[in-house]
Amino acid sequence: MNNERNKIKWVEKVHDTLKISGRSERTFNNYKSALKRFLNYYSEDTIIKKLKEEDILDYIKKEFLSRNRARDTYNLNICAIRYMFSICFNKELNKKKLPSTKLKKRLPVIIPKKEFIDIFNNENNIKHKCWLLLGFCSGLRVEEVATIKIENIFPEEHKLKVLGKGNKERYTILPDITIKFLRLYCKKYSIKSKEGYIFRSHINTPIPSSDTIVNYFSNLMKKHNKFGIYTFHSLRHSFATYYLKNGGSLLTLQSMLGHKSLNTTTIYLHLSHNFNELEGIKYV
Repeated sequence: MNNERNKIKWVEKVHDTLKISGRSERTFNNYKSALKRFLNYYSEDTIIKKLKEEDILDYIKKEFLSRNRARDTYNLNICAIRYMFSICFNKELNKKKLPSTKLKKRLPVIIPKKEFIDIFNNENNIKHKCWLLLGFCSGLRVEEVATIKIENIFPEEHKLKVLGKGNKERYTILPDITIKFLRLYCKKYSIKSKEGYIFRSHINTPIPSSDTIVNYFSNLMKKHNKFGIYTFHSLRHSFATYYLKNGGSLLTLQSMLGHKSLNTTTIYLHLSHNFNELEGIKYV
């Protein structure tokens, strides 16, 4: 029983520390799943804080390496375990003995405009239409969609203030079509206040959770036979790619996406090139 109470206490401490450091609830939920799996792996009489890197490596081999799990899943679990040991036991695990693995750098998947229009036109729920537009036309992350505040919408200037990663504020573009459907949404749900979150939850929380939006989009992709091909983040990738294709500035895009480094933004250059317009070697 004491061990179970300790597990709950450790996970809560990880949650509180992540929250203080400005990490998102989604990050915590990912860490929570990883830590529950790790802690439940061991018997009740195991003293978790006395585990060594070699012991944890046995867990990793059995649960991840032997099952050929995805590299990002492996990295998430390693990071969560190292974080818990550091925060809860004041013990820094040796990263050479428990290393993260290099991820394969794949180009982002974007949604063709015609396909997005088809998906959008077949969606009847106004709130869901707004979610789709905010991802595809403004480049918002799922957490950012959930936490939009009414006072941060500036229709006259076609801009939106966004609270992004690390609680950093930025501005991004807000096209006419998005403004139109946000107004229709407010009218339908009688949202007259000029302050507060624009999207309301059906349960006892002020806003929808990120998982609610992710699950909605996953079910939508199943309906269109695109499950496993597109994620909600594909909307953001599409926004960035089409912005550059239309002649947008790379530095402006970096600012709108909230990227720390310009190197992160330059990946969209690979997707935005029209090779039919490039002058190169003539073969004939």
